[in-house]
Amino acid sequence: MTTSINSRQHQTGAYLLEALIGILIFALGVLGIVGLQAASLRTTTDSAMRAEAVFAANQLLSQMWADDENSLVANYSSAFNGQPYKDFAAQLKSAQGGTWVADPAVVFDTIAPPSQQSHYVVINIQWKSTDGDVHNYTTAGVVGQN
Repeated sequence: MTTSINSRQHQTGAYLLEALIGILIFALGVLGIVGLQAASLRTTTDSAMRAEAVFAANQLLSQMWADDENSLVANYSSAFNGQPYKDFAAQLKSAQGGTWVADPAVVFDTIAPPSQQSHYVVINIQWKSTDGDVHNYTTAGVVGQN
């Protein structure tokens, strides 16, 4: 009988230790899920900003295709700050909100266009992610007549 009492005394607190280890494992699992949720939220926010930049650049390029090709550079170039460019930059700034970095760059004829009546245009939009990194979206197209 003495051996059974001694073995019981050696096991004192074993259940408590098992319970504490179980709580620790559960807490680590909960922290992991919270970390995944935070990463998912950052990715979703960055994806939304990228989609907004793509939409805005395509909208501006479509507006250029519909406009008179003789006034494209004066109206849409970021160097000349025409009214259509100012409207585009203001709309983009309001859509980006706190992620706004700088005015979008709209540059014409960095390479030779396919004809005398057309222009090669490059649109570059920047925004700041939740991490503080600056991201870019750049698109290019040919506007005018071929």
